[in-house]
Amino acid sequence: MTAAPRPEPHPPTSSEVRLLHDRLAALDLLCSHSLDTEHGGFGPGACGPGYRIAELARDAAPAAHDSLAVPLTKQWGEPVRLELRDLAGEIPESWAFLATLVAEVDIWRARDRWLALGVTHDHPSRLLALVTTANPP
Repeated sequence: MTAAPRPEPHPPTSSEVRLLHDRLAALDLLCSHSLDTEHGGFGPGACGPGYRIAELARDAAPAAHDSLAVPLTKQWGEPVRLELRDLAGEIPESWAFLATLVAEVDIWRARDRWLALGVTHDHPSRLLALVTTANPP
């Protein structure tokens, strides 16, 4: 018995294209902001010395991650996948804080900063972005 053929992915709807555009614009804004030197906020929306975290999507977070990865890879190159739950030793604050929210991230070098995308495992899942000047552990 052979597996049924997989359906072709549907072309994105205009609302999906707008949503992707909005998320890319949010990431561009996040990457271009000066990074705070003081702590502020908590969870998604938190910032600290040299970093900022933002929530980009809820519920359909894995699909949002996958759709963003394509243009980010075209712009910044292939990402590096990092397992955050297995980190040990001295970890920069930005990465240690993100590790409390997500288990793994895809990382791109974006200009003079690092951009990481990860999906939380809580319900509803959330797509989080970290922009930081600290090198990945």
